[in-house]
Amino acid sequence: MPSAAFALFNGRRKKEIMEMASVFEEVNNRPGPNTKHALLNGALVLLVSSWEIYCEEVCRQTARKILERNGLRFDQLTDQLRRDLLQHAGREFKGNQDPLNEKVALLPDGGWKQLLSDRLDGYVRDFNTPKFSRQRGKDLDGLFRLVLGARVSTAIEDFLVEPDLCNSLDEIVTLRGEIAHTGEAAPEDRLTADLIRQHTASFIETAAAIDVVIHRDFRQRFGFAPWRITNQVREAIREPARIGL
Repeated sequence: MPSAAFALFNGRRKKEIMEMASVFEEVNNRPGPNTKHALLNGALVLLVSSWEIYCEEVCRQTARKILERNGLRFDQLTDQLRRDLLQHAGREFKGNQDPLNEKVALLPDGGWKQLLSDRLDGYVRDFNTPKFSRQRGKDLDGLFRLVLGARVSTAIEDFLVEPDLCNSLDEIVTLRGEIAHTGEAAPEDRLTADLIRQHTASFIETAAAIDVVIHRDFRQRFGFAPWRITNQVREAIREPARIGL
């Protein structure tokens, strides 16, 4: 199966969001202006919350695969991830004047795995704005860097057909914030059932791309797959980007 995070997002969560869009259409299947826009606003809030849960949980699952796999070596990680962990070790062991490499080497066997786990737990603890990039605060590129050692927004570009899709998703997250704070979207941002369906497809497409990128990274770097790339994942990615899957 795909990552457990993707299976939940593409399964139960997607169904719930689509049902809310359909109920809105049923309520408004009559002449006159549409009503019950709160259904669509609620659907968008649920969609972005589900996206946040996917990102956090797929990172946790990725970390567990690393932590539980015997024989993985520190030097198999990306250069970026090794540097990040070494810097974290330096902060954790202040006053030790040994070189950073020695600090990690002196930790108990697999100590670098504990550092990775601790950093991820600390990052997720107050992570609540699932944008790829932000001027201030935690973001998705920072979150995935903890387990991939790379910018996920760059890594998934080969599997996304729409140019600049990551920025488009960030704008939807901003709209979620507007609805959460005011209870409604501005007139120019008013949602439709079709827009909810399109936004849902875009988020799930991006989650599928993340599943594929992590799968490939594990195969190339560690020699095993963390999960399978199933038809559910392939179908979520648009046809032009499926070549080579």
